[in-house]
Amino acid sequence: MKMLLRYNLICLVAVLVTGCGGGSSSSSNPVERTIPSAPKQAEFFNTDGALVSRMQFQYPDELTINAQLHAIGADMLWDTEDDTSHPFLDCLYMSAPTPLLRYPDLYFLGMARSPLGAVALAQLGLPYYDGQMIKCPVRSGRRLLQESGYVGSLFTPALGDSYSYLINAELEHFGGTATEVIDYEFLGLDRTVAEAKELIEYEWSGEDSSVVPEPDLPIVVDHTQTTTVLYDAEQRPISIDLVADSPWTALLDEYCVDGETLDIHFMLLRFCSSAHETLFYRYLGDSVERDQQRYNGSNPAGIYTSTATRLARSVIVHPGTVDAGPTSGTGYKSYPFNESEQVTATVSSSYGDDRIWDTVDDLHISFDTYHYDDNGRLSETRFAGQKQQTYDYYPNGKLKQVDVFDNQSDIPARRTLVSYRHGSPAQITVQNRFEDPDDGYVLQTRIVVEFASSEETWPALFTPIALFPEMLPPSVDDLLRFQPHR
Repeated sequence: MKMLLRYNLICLVAVLVTGCGGGSSSSSNPVERTIPSAPKQAEFFNTDGALVSRMQFQYPDELTINAQLHAIGADMLWDTEDDTSHPFLDCLYMSAPTPLLRYPDLYFLGMARSPLGAVALAQLGLPYYDGQMIKCPVRSGRRLLQESGYVGSLFTPALGDSYSYLINAELEHFGGTATEVIDYEFLGLDRTVAEAKELIEYEWSGEDSSVVPEPDLPIVVDHTQTTTVLYDAEQRPISIDLVADSPWTALLDEYCVDGETLDIHFMLLRFCSSAHETLFYRYLGDSVERDQQRYNGSNPAGIYTSTATRLARSVIVHPGTVDAGPTSGTGYKSYPFNESEQVTATVSSSYGDDRIWDTVDDLHISFDTYHYDDNGRLSETRFAGQKQQTYDYYPNGKLKQVDVFDNQSDIPARRTLVSYRHGSPAQITVQNRFEDPDDGYVLQTRIVVEFASSEETWPALFTPIALFPEMLPPSVDDLLRFQPHR
């Protein structure tokens, strides 16, 4: 179960770069940690070590952020006529006590749930795992009104797709109800389904083009998402309704009326529930029940119920209601946690003969495992027993280095280094593994981001560029909140 991955990534980095130690993941709130520095400039290098693009950040007033991207041209010489300049990111805020809800965009999330759709999104530099496109940071006492930006290759600026986008946001929050409306507009993004599948080199033997003809629509279009959340007296969500209105909605209504099929998913590069989804929550002591109302297009279809239950040493997520318990199915997911309530693994489990949770005859297969040092800091993550990431720290507890591994070499595939000035991030460097014909595998610098002191204290590390890996442990609270990642 994906739980708040991108949000947790930002929060975990905020904790690590401020030098916090361990402690309960349920009781600590990393968003309360503040960082008095912000990006000043970023530089991007190609595989030959040449500087090919650079980004300048400006903060003209307390409600505005601007990031300008300058890129070298095909002649590979700076300050010539084929150089380009684009507004990479512009953020406009208003003064407000509450930020945006920032639930996932269902349009992108519906594509991310389709394997081919996720590949198509990744090729275009769009959110292919969490449905969250907004890059502008959350800021205390301010709410995002508008984001505009540019998407293109930072390492091969003269090649590949490039386009611009505009996001306008509105939020009304009255007592127990919040309604958020976000409009997405794209300029220069017109790749069709057929073109996307040709680039993926995709063939699906089961598809029937007479049932699902390829629509003559771009895979990504302008759309509007309306999110409505109802809260209980403790400000916990009772229901979350996500509606994505776009030219695709009518097509999903037409093609998905008879139910979701593999043909539809593969032909349309998205799930039928890409237009509408509603989640309902019931809080029952140590358990939370969630009903997921599914739709075929915008037409109601089935309801899927699941439950998260906190036990003495783990959180268990299983199909059905809390009363169904072990009879709800043959399998469940468990998330064991340690004495500090830090989740130590994501485990796929099946009931044993006694049909009771979490007993000795259950069969467990651990996929993601999370390891901590003596100070309670995340030190290593593994997938199926293979080392995926390692974390190193300075003596004062601040994050120093993150390495990402694959199965090809003991040299990390990616390394992120963090240095500090007066206790705040001063520079973050990203290195990728490169195969040198003489020296074998070596690490090569690809990104350098410099930070400057800021009069504003940021609730989390701000960077619109992916600098850190995303395989992070959920907290016990995350699992029991049972909400979409945001």
